Amino acid sequence: MSPAVDVLPLSLGLTAKTQALCIGLEDGSADIYELVTPTTAELLRWWFLEDICLTRKFNFHPGQRQAILNTIVAHEVLGSTSLKDLYQRAAADALLLGNVLSEVAQPKHGHPKYCLKMATGTGKTWVLQALLVWQLLNANAARAEAVADPRFTRNFLIVAPGLIVYDRLLDAFCGKLRGGLRDFSTSDVHRYAELFLPEGLRETVFGFVRGNVCAKDEIGLKTTGNGLLAITNWHLLSEGAEEEEAAEMTAPGVTLAPQQVIAGVLPLTPGRATGNSLDMLDRRYARGGVLDYLVDLPELLVFNDEAHHIHEVKKEGESTEVE
Repeated sequence: MSPAVDVLPLSLGLTAKTQALCIGLEDGSADIYELVTPTTAELLRWWFLEDICLTRKFNFHPGQRQAILNTIVAHEVLGSTSLKDLYQRAAADALLLGNVLSEVAQPKHGHPKYCLKMATGTGKTWVLQALLVWQLLNANAARAEAVADPRFTRNFLIVAPGLIVYDRLLDAFCGKLRGGLRDFSTSDVHRYAELFLPEGLRETVFGFVRGNVCAKDEIGLKTTGNGLLAITNWHLLSEGAEEEEAAEMTAPGVTLAPQQVIAGVLPLTPGRATGNSLDMLDRRYARGGVLDYLVDLPELLVFNDEAHHIHEVKKEGESTEVE
């Protein structure tokens, strides 16, 4: 038998570097504490110091811990600027295998980009929330010192694969619906604040979440503070990329069919399945505005929740991106 092919060299290489930097994480002696910002170091101590963990009922399990640490090392310690750059820093030998180099060097990978492979039920949302807190508090600290640090942002877009996960994310950040309103005290951010945040930072994060969350129908329309926490299912974005049908050329004086006249006068028309639903027309008309709004933000961190639902479509030998 031929030797097994290592299909996750980047994960193994990055994890090895992270584990080496985090020896002594539990007692405060790890090298990583000296390689990150004071804000990140404070969070790492709060999340992982043994003395603090023993005082809590809830803590991150080893898989969640590794996902959080790997991301922080990749982004903040190694300072990766693209997928190729991350490979060069964490798994350079893998670039010599097959077509890895040509794949990771494609323009679509030309920005900081990380994938956390975690099984369903292992607490992906807690990892997402911890990383959002890490980004937000570091962005706040940089702003307080009038420093421009492009590694951190206050603008977030969380993309869910469907309505079920979308509703769960709204519950996690905003709380469950009660009497038509969301009760923030039932949100993960509030219920597990003792895990996510040192006491002195909780109100800052609570205020950001309560003031900046936008549901999918509010993106680009709701006034927020200094930042954004937009939550949507991916369909809102993908359908915004639909191309309009090109208008047919007609000779001057030729009588047009009624459908052509309507298409030329109205920017949008109802679909066959939805009849004359004004709600549907409003949603279709707003999609382009949502994309324009997001593109115009100075920086944006996108969390693609359950990203395995977004993949290449292969048909008749050709691959088409689902972006």
